[in-house]
Amino acid sequence: MNTTSDTQSDGVRSTLVAAGTMRWFHWVIVVFSLGLTLLAWNYSRNQLHARIRLQFDRDADRTVELVRERMRKYEDALWSGVAFIGTLDGNVDHQKWKRYAASIQIEQKYPGINGIGVIQSLDDSEFPAFLQRQRQERPGFTVHPPSERDEYWPITCIVPLQENAQALGLDMAHESNRITAAKKARDTGRAQVTGPIVLVQDSMKTPGFLFFAPFYQGRLHQHDTVDADRFAGLVYAPFVFRKLMKGTLAKQNRHVGIRIEDAGEVLFDEHVTSDADFDPNPLFKKTIDVAAYGRTWTFDVWSTKSFRANVDTTQPLTILAAGLIIDGLLIGLFLLISSASRKALRLADEMTRDLENLRLAADVNQIGVWDFDPNSGEVRCDDAMYRLYGHNRDTFSATYDAWLHSLHPDDRNACNAAFQNALTGESTFDCEFRIIHPSGAVRHISAKAMVFFDEAGRPVRMLGANSDITDRKHAACELESTRRLQAAIQNAAGVAIIATDPQGRIVVFNDAAQKMLGYSKDEMIDRSNPGVFHDSVEVRERASELSEEFGREVEPGFEVFVIKARQSESEQREWTYIRKDGSRFPVLLTVTALRDQDENITGYLGIAADISERKLAHERIEKANASLARSNEELAQFAYVASHDLQEPLRKVNSFCELLEQDCGNELSDDAKLYMSYIMDGGRRMRTLIQDLLAYSRVESEGRRLSRVDANETLQYAIDNLSESIRESNAQITHDTLPMAQADPGQLAQLFQNLIGNAIKYRGDNDPRVHIRGEVTGSRCIYSIEDNGIGIDLCYREQVFGVFKRLHNRSKYKGTGIGLAICKRIIDRVDGRIWIESSESGGSIFRFEIPHGLGDELNRENHLQLAACGAD
Repeated sequence: MNTTSDTQSDGVRSTLVAAGTMRWFHWVIVVFSLGLTLLAWNYSRNQLHARIRLQFDRDADRTVELVRERMRKYEDALWSGVAFIGTLDGNVDHQKWKRYAASIQIEQKYPGINGIGVIQSLDDSEFPAFLQRQRQERPGFTVHPPSERDEYWPITCIVPLQENAQALGLDMAHESNRITAAKKARDTGRAQVTGPIVLVQDSMKTPGFLFFAPFYQGRLHQHDTVDADRFAGLVYAPFVFRKLMKGTLAKQNRHVGIRIEDAGEVLFDEHVTSDADFDPNPLFKKTIDVAAYGRTWTFDVWSTKSFRANVDTTQPLTILAAGLIIDGLLIGLFLLISSASRKALRLADEMTRDLENLRLAADVNQIGVWDFDPNSGEVRCDDAMYRLYGHNRDTFSATYDAWLHSLHPDDRNACNAAFQNALTGESTFDCEFRIIHPSGAVRHISAKAMVFFDEAGRPVRMLGANSDITDRKHAACELESTRRLQAAIQNAAGVAIIATDPQGRIVVFNDAAQKMLGYSKDEMIDRSNPGVFHDSVEVRERASELSEEFGREVEPGFEVFVIKARQSESEQREWTYIRKDGSRFPVLLTVTALRDQDENITGYLGIAADISERKLAHERIEKANASLARSNEELAQFAYVASHDLQEPLRKVNSFCELLEQDCGNELSDDAKLYMSYIMDGGRRMRTLIQDLLAYSRVESEGRRLSRVDANETLQYAIDNLSESIRESNAQITHDTLPMAQADPGQLAQLFQNLIGNAIKYRGDNDPRVHIRGEVTGSRCIYSIEDNGIGIDLCYREQVFGVFKRLHNRSKYKGTGIGLAICKRIIDRVDGRIWIESSESGGSIFRFEIPHGLGDELNRENHLQLAACGAD
């Protein structure tokens, strides 16, 4: 900036400032006039304050008196109830009390009351008979909260009952405020109110109180002599303070706000900012203590906005305003001479500020401003322009050709054409192009400019601004890439994807949907859903189901498909689609609501998969399963019948062999005797095999219904059946306390018997040692039978559970090879699992897992039982 020019500007500005300066005598006149104005204003303000204070005191006293009058009216209602009970000799029930309450019209004549009721006083000896009488009238009647005490004060009647149902049966003796006021009413014979309480029927849990009036046996009027021994009960009314005040003090009829306290506890408060009439800076405040039936209520009274609006405070302000206007005219007169210089100075300062604000806005938004002279070709740029193009003033020639050279080669021709068209007036200059920084970086620029023409239509100036839009361009590219990827995913998906707007108009119909239904995208976009590919009968049936489920009418249209998705849950359901050629096929349709960041629904997405092949496969599997079940049943029946029929000829063979041996034993040769023993041994083994086959077939055919089984008793039954084998082998059988299970008792016993019998049979040189234990894991019971026998190799642990599968020679270990197969079939029947592990002693651990099946109750019982045994 030129220093001489700056100095001249400062001199002109100083002259303008001095020309507008007032002299000392001007100020003397203004101050004197202002002093007279303030004296008159203060006198008027004091007079007005006194009048307004008197009005506030009247409003405050009237408000308090309204509360007193309303409480006296409520008291009259209570004493009326006492008189009514006296006419009945104290024998009042709910129906009589309801008729009485209706006759006095409590809801119309006593606004703000929450109800009116009866409390009876009982000692512990009277309580059982009282409770029996009440339950004869009202079977569900209870005194609450439950406790054992010397006396009871239950609420026996209350009207209206619906709003006060929670109070019925409430014992006043359970809480100090209630019982203290009740006993005081009994002893004094006067009406009493409780301290602040929260009524059980008040869902908002706001302060309230109870109003008591005592009644006595044979006493008909509240002014009769008090005899506490003849006390019978109380007529009472519950009050929620906010309701009491709403019925007593209509807000529109008063202009003061109140806060009511009892012993420091706030009962009602209008001094809150949420109250529209609340004045944070009230004109007046006042505190009044009121005796309220045994309590002292403190009324804190404040003036409100409506009070302020209803008082006329304009007189002092009018005087003040008039005086100030006169002073202002004087000052205006004195400043009139200097107004021209001040106006010029102000305009100059405003223009300076506007220019500075424009420069700051351009810097903040990274906007570069340039000014082109068409005649000289010179371009004047601000600092932001140099930063946008990556140059500085020393290294960049501010000419049109230099600017054009900095553009990307592919964009120069288009930008030059747009620039020249703007200079000729054919169009405005609004162009986007790329520039190349000296570092080689490419940036995207948006340029806009305005051309100024002279009277002859020749361009004389072009003023423009550039901004960097590189980030916006990149974001747009990423968005387009994402859109293309989504479109590719939709089209490549093997399922039909159909999206709609919130009203059901189709906006997306992917390639798979076109192939599946035979309709083109052009045919379906913008059509309303349900479309032509839905079965209308199926839609109506679903609408009926949803109407019953939601308890309201659901129209057989788009609502059928989205009603559940709208409630933030996806719905997956099988539907029938109809192709364009009329053919039908089943689909599994999943509907999901599309939501924005504020959880507002923007549309719905439906994904449908053709399940025709799946349904056909499912049907084939069901037919195969049914056929397999019939085959298994027939096989089991055949095994049972065949095994049963084989036993009769076997018995004859064994019987006649025994007879032959008895009759001809001495005459038989040694070889004949040997052959005879072979025959009898084969018969015995054949009988054992048949019995095992019968047992195997009976697992399914004669299995009883599963029930709750004490595994300890079942185990003991199995041990008793094996007592002879245990004694002969000198086996030691031990067990822990076993958890209960859901099983067939007989089959569980057979399971234990087979596994323990195997442990005894397949023993080594040492005496058999068998230990049984059990545990509960989640919903399953796991039992273990551990032995010190010969063990089973890992490769045979699955094989041994097959029918007739043996690992040892029959001469060494007798058996049919069916015992473990029976165990496996018993376990399979209850959806359990059985497996084998190695024992540390070298033997085997047979484990089987079955459900305990009776839910959390049995699970807790099992855990408690096992814990108790552990403690022992």
